[in-house]
Amino acid sequence: MPICQSPPVRRSRVESYLLLTLMALALSVIATRVFLQLTGYPQLGGGGLHIAHVLWGGLLLYVAALLPLILVNRWALPVSAILNGVGVGLFIDEVGKFITRDNDYFYRPAAPIIYAFFILGVLLFLYVRKPRQSNPREAMYHAAEELPQAIDRPLTVNERAYMAHQLQLARQAGAESLCRLANVLNDFVRDERLPVAVATPGWLEKLTRAISIVVRRVPRWVYRVLIAAFLFVSGILALLEVAFLIIVVLAPGTFHPRDLAFLITADELRSVRDYPWVQVRICLQGAVGVIAWVAGFLLLTRRQARGIQIAIFGLTLSLTTVVLLTFYLDQFGALTGALFQFSMLLGLLAYRRWLGVT
Repeated sequence: MPICQSPPVRRSRVESYLLLTLMALALSVIATRVFLQLTGYPQLGGGGLHIAHVLWGGLLLYVAALLPLILVNRWALPVSAILNGVGVGLFIDEVGKFITRDNDYFYRPAAPIIYAFFILGVLLFLYVRKPRQSNPREAMYHAAEELPQAIDRPLTVNERAYMAHQLQLARQAGAESLCRLANVLNDFVRDERLPVAVATPGWLEKLTRAISIVVRRVPRWVYRVLIAAFLFVSGILALLEVAFLIIVVLAPGTFHPRDLAFLITADELRSVRDYPWVQVRICLQGAVGVIAWVAGFLLLTRRQARGIQIAIFGLTLSLTTVVLLTFYLDQFGALTGALFQFSMLLGLLAYRRWLGVT
């Protein structure tokens, strides 16, 4: 029997599962590094035995892979996503040991490799979260995914409406058998005798709704000005780095290293003796700064759609090039800046969706 008998179909709510995986991955790497540093890098085992945390990561990955194979319950998917993220984080945290002859956990390229792996997941997340039109076959799959919920408990109003919408799309298919199945399920979903659950929002949903209400009450011009201010400030800092680099190259000894501490970290300054990558990083940062200025100018001149699009491009470029080099030069000292830029990128994507711009 062939393994793949039909074209692949994207699962519904896939962006939520990917986001859980990415968050679990990042938190597991950060928590592991902080724990090991605080405890003096202890080893589990005795004698010649050493149980590295990569083994625990492999175990969690195995459990994460088995869960959706064994269980059809919806809750198995987010649990699998979290276990997958933690397992991958524990596994890739020890990548330095696998690519060096002396099993060097602190190998310098290990940090950018970990970050590059994470950013590939981010790019995949950004790709799958793009809104797109479902075809009838995909809509039928999405409606069928909700059926286990109706077996375990009454459907909520939102779940019932979502199923009805997907079935309406599925009935547009040309295949007679698919249309008949969609009609049967549609009659089931719209049956007045079908019990409907009253959804009780949890504390997280209540908090999210409250924040959403407050955010939407603020005039949009305030967000436009705040975003433009952030872009102008980040652009100024980036171009200052380029100016300092030019001065240092043309007039060595003009500045003491401590004068550059607010722009270049101590680890990066030590790296200048051995690597030219810090100069490449600063030049790329300058390019990102120019892009930020252009985006900020467009926002202030009320060309929001174009400005947000360019700002997202600039942040994506920074996350995939500048921050990657910073991880190589400054190791995990670049973590705070990467998380801040990633948060800004998510904020800009949410603002673009709020504007209704694709």
